[in-house]
Amino acid sequence: MDDKRKYRRFPILLNARYLEENKREWHECSVTNVSREGMGVGIYSRERIAIGSVLQLEIAVPIQKELISAMGTLMWIKKLNGNPRFNFVGGLMLIRMAPEDRWTLLDHVYEEWCKQVND
Repeated sequence: MDDKRKYRRFPILLNARYLEENKREWHECSVTNVSREGMGVGIYSRERIAIGSVLQLEIAVPIQKELISAMGTLMWIKKLNGNPRFNFVGGLMLIRMAPEDRWTLLDHVYEEWCKQVND
């Protein structure tokens, strides 16, 4: 599969939750990587989310008390077998995030990546 991303994704594992557009129930997920325009998510769900679905995310970032809110379009999703934590992994293209939240998230992810590289 060709990687068509414009920006590098940095690995991270952050607790989050998502809400599908026109639904009422939040579901737990994890953010597994982040770039300027997108993020990877791990989802524990019995049902596959449709590609093109718009998801509202609330992301816990350790350096901030409030959850970071983001909205993205699910660009791809893949079922996992044998993973105790996630049933699916997918990729989101960000369509809305407050600029200050974006910088807080990107700064945190970059600093964590630098720690991993320098260890």
